[in-house]
Amino acid sequence: MIILLIVLVPLIALCIWAAVFDLKRRRRRAPRTAHDISAAAIRARADADARGGSPGGNDSGPAPGM
Repeated sequence: MIILLIVLVPLIALCIWAAVFDLKRRRRRAPRTAHDISAAAIRARADADARGGSPGGNDSGPAPGM
């Protein structure tokens, strides 16, 4: 019984802390990651358009690995 309490009390406390942390983070509207994926996608698309091809391959055939 004591071992069960030693395991469950920290686990329950961790779950409560995670829920509170998540609610605070969402309230501040902070990004979930530090990386901006959309900016990288826009840059890749612009680079591909400047080269005259698509990011996955060229006009002569399918992309490598297809």
